[in-house]
Amino acid sequence: MKLYFFLLRLLSPLAQLVFRVSWRGTEHIPQSGSLIVCCNHRCVIDPLFLAAPFRRQVRYMAKSELFEDHGRLAAWLLNHLGAFPVERDKGDASSVRKALEVLEQGGVLGIFPQGRVIFDTSPFRPKPGFALLAEKSGAPVLPVSIYCSGEPLRWRSRVTVRFGTPIPAEELLGGQTGRAALRCASARLSAEINGLLEEGH
Repeated sequence: MKLYFFLLRLLSPLAQLVFRVSWRGTEHIPQSGSLIVCCNHRCVIDPLFLAAPFRRQVRYMAKSELFEDHGRLAAWLLNHLGAFPVERDKGDASSVRKALEVLEQGGVLGIFPQGRVIFDTSPFRPKPGFALLAEKSGAPVLPVSIYCSGEPLRWRSRVTVRFGTPIPAEELLGGQTGRAALRCASARLSAEINGLLEEGH
């Protein structure tokens, strides 16, 4: 955890120098209790943009390829930063157990529910895995948007990270169970994050 906060304090000012990053709605970030943070995914350094205003460590679910295809050093760094792998498009029971463990301990779980970087400005459409975790854990979901002017990662491009209001799990699921609950949660999160994106900068 010390490495996590050291790098966060080191890289956050650098990101602000390279990009024109601003954060809106940070007063909505809960300071305690389990929390699932869900955000759209515009570029590879979104985890840094997202984590910067948090006073607690954000434990990210990251695609397994990041651990497997970039060498032992990358895997070591990801592990020491608190990330853990998930196999996309599969029923990865071990990653679900790990995510629930983080939440049961009152931690913050970071998810990009689109499952990959979306480089264009198409509407946010999540996969339902986040809803399953909310249903099993009872943790609220914090919707977040990352809005970029023009191409992400371009020098001095403008980036706005906007935090919405946490949604209690029971409200997110609409009192439903099973597939109906997952559909309800996906529709609600889509509406929330697309609404935040529409606010722009």
